[in-house]
Amino acid sequence: MRKLKSIAIAALMLVAGTTVATAHEEKGPHGGQMVDASDGHHAELLVKEGKMTVYLLDSKGKAMSNKGITGSVILQFADKTSATVALVLSGDDGFSVANDKAGSFTSCIVTFKADGANITAKFKAAKSVAKTYTCPMHHEVTSDKPGKCPKCGMDLVEKKEEHHHNEGDHKH
Repeated sequence: MRKLKSIAIAALMLVAGTTVATAHEEKGPHGGQMVDASDGHHAELLVKEGKMTVYLLDSKGKAMSNKGITGSVILQFADKTSATVALVLSGDDGFSVANDKAGSFTSCIVTFKADGANITAKFKAAKSVAKTYTCPMHHEVTSDKPGKCPKCGMDLVEKKEEHHHNEGDHKH
């Protein structure tokens, strides 16, 4: 149901004429990932110690005051789930995202409402953010953080990228 809701929200934003901008590898004024956003703005995403903070930046990349601005973020995770979270004011120019899994997203869409306009930006997680942990005995058990397997109690281990080999790939 959540996935359907997220798809519906994204489709509604596109139908309403809001464009979703994507990342270019540039650092913002707070040291986070900066992307072009709709309406000539930029957005910055900073993930530090599992906490997520976003900033709305003007056309020159300067942080804007968060006064009078609201918004939300749609977080998408490796396990194909998603969450829509309201942005919470943080300091004079930032917005925090209050979700325990926020630091482990694979992609997110941030929407700010400022002066009656919707300003939207899309971020992809850095490869180091999106980790998956699995049980060595029960490969179907996965998590986005370390812990214990609920079936056998073993420690979950970080799932490594799978490499597929054809039989002809090996030389003997």
